[in-house]
Amino acid sequence: MNQEPHQTNESSLDDSPESNSDPSQHNQQASTQQATTDDSAQEKHQGTGFWSIVQSVLGAMFGVQSEQQREKDFDKGNAIHFIVGGLIFVVVFIFTILYFVNSALEGAGAS
Repeated sequence: MNQEPHQTNESSLDDSPESNSDPSQHNQQASTQQATTDDSAQEKHQGTGFWSIVQSVLGAMFGVQSEQQREKDFDKGNAIHFIVGGLIFVVVFIFTILYFVNSALEGAGAS
């Protein structure tokens, strides 16, 4: 009766298929997974920048937003940023129109 002694090391406790692979392969898989996690976390953290929000607000106001940009805005953007950007744009637009109307009325002799 040949019986092998039961080993209680780390690899025998882990029943996953990775437990039988060599440690260098496991380290490489862990570093690849960490790099992927870092990239997705960095991409998620980045969100949309100032100029991207300006471009999105202008595109929305004129109705020329691309589908790709819209998806990016919904995935990475914060709704508050777009609402504030839209409100600022509307206020600036109104004051610009008022300025040109007043300038045209002054030029025509009306006060």
